[in-house]
Amino acid sequence: MMNRKLKQALSDAFYVPPPARKAAFLKQHRRRELGRWELIALQVRYIRWWVWPLSLVLSSFILMTGTLSAESTPWYIAALTPFLALLVITENGRAQLYQMDELELACRMSRQSVILARMVALGLFHLALFGLLTPLLAVWSTVGAAQAGVYLLTPYLLTAALGMELTRRIRGREGLLACGAVAAVISVSGPLAVNIRPALYQPENLIWWGAALAAAMIAAAVEFTLNVKNMGELQWN
Repeated sequence: MMNRKLKQALSDAFYVPPPARKAAFLKQHRRRELGRWELIALQVRYIRWWVWPLSLVLSSFILMTGTLSAESTPWYIAALTPFLALLVITENGRAQLYQMDELELACRMSRQSVILARMVALGLFHLALFGLLTPLLAVWSTVGAAQAGVYLLTPYLLTAALGMELTRRIRGREGLLACGAVAAVISVSGPLAVNIRPALYQPENLIWWGAALAAAMIAAAVEFTLNVKNMGELQWN
């Protein structure tokens, strides 16, 4: 009996009246939703400033080595692009490096949208650089446009796929260090392949490069999907 009276007293003391005109109030203060391109433009400001000039420097170095060293042009092109992919991976893993994952998860925008916006921004920038490099290498070096495009994209996408796999399985600084090691291994595999099988960079073997490019594209798409799914499972309620 006493408990019932106590519960009733507490209920009367902390009684909350039903909200009046709740829908009208929320409608007045509804936040404007960001569009896709607005979100991408917003996330560009959060990418570290040195990533952009460093991408330009690496692209310029690819062009310079490709035009000045005609004999080694193919593997020079394939050896330097993994470090461009490494820039994208390390930028997306910056929250893990500084242990700020929970802060990103608590933000208004979902972490999947933020990571996707950053990847799209850097990916489009690098694709634009590749679009400029491909005809320039075709004109000023000994490789054709198709060869230049394949040599640029294959190691780039392969590094991105393996990097996303490693950051998904290895958290924190160790994962980013592993990504750096993978980029270095893919980079040095170019000159090693020249010594082991010089015909690998000949035009008649371009079909095998095309198959490797298709496999790298599929692997990168699968890893990106798995990473987005994994971030969705960690999203706060």
